[in-house]
Amino acid sequence: MPEILDPAAALAVLTDPTFVVPPVPPGSAGVAWLRASVGRFSTGVDHERRRALSVEILNRIPAASLRRVDAEHPVATLARAMGIAAPVVALVREIAQAYRPGTGDDSRADAAVEQLITVLAGAHDEPTAARIGVLVQACDATATLIERLRTRPPAEVLAEDPPVPATRRQATTTTALPGGVSVSAGEEVLVALNGDLAFGAGPRRCPGRAHALALADLAVADLALADLARADLARADLARADLA
Repeated sequence: MPEILDPAAALAVLTDPTFVVPPVPPGSAGVAWLRASVGRFSTGVDHERRRALSVEILNRIPAASLRRVDAEHPVATLARAMGIAAPVVALVREIAQAYRPGTGDDSRADAAVEQLITVLAGAHDEPTAARIGVLVQACDATATLIERLRTRPPAEVLAEDPPVPATRRQATTTTALPGGVSVSAGEEVLVALNGDLAFGAGPRRCPGRAHALALADLAVADLALADLARADLARADLARADLA
């Protein structure tokens, strides 16, 4: 599969409506139903309608209000902000490991999806899929971002080691991209997501960007506090050495 690494070419793909997310098969239950019901894997008017459901969920949560308790998983923080009282992190992780087709154990994800629908008192409908999708999208990517920010500045992480390094698109027409790259109709490409494009671009830009950064900012604060604590300990050790 061709890789689109040049930022100009990547931006062109992400903002060109003739490049679509590769389609997923329909499904009536489990993770297949989820993929077929969320904006993430949809196109056209289905994508617009389903994305709007996710945006509505996120718009009800001020990003600045997201505060992790101790070292809790970001999904726990987000779920609480969504009004979900039950513990859901384990279920969301089981779904996340197979959310993208061909990346994990679908049978595990199937069971977790059905359990989470019950926990949410939901149904096999688009509003329930949107709630699950928001949690899943925040799972591995946000946790990875938080972990990487513990030892490196944000600009470096997003430019050199973003939590979601690439995304797939499929060309519906033959297209010439900046830099002389030509993509044939029906061909899939892997588009690099780093730097200014770390959260995507165009109509599919990550709607939870502000929320992910708000959760990750706490990790940066935690790191700053840890640095101060280590400095205090070092000064205390020096003072004791001077007195010895």
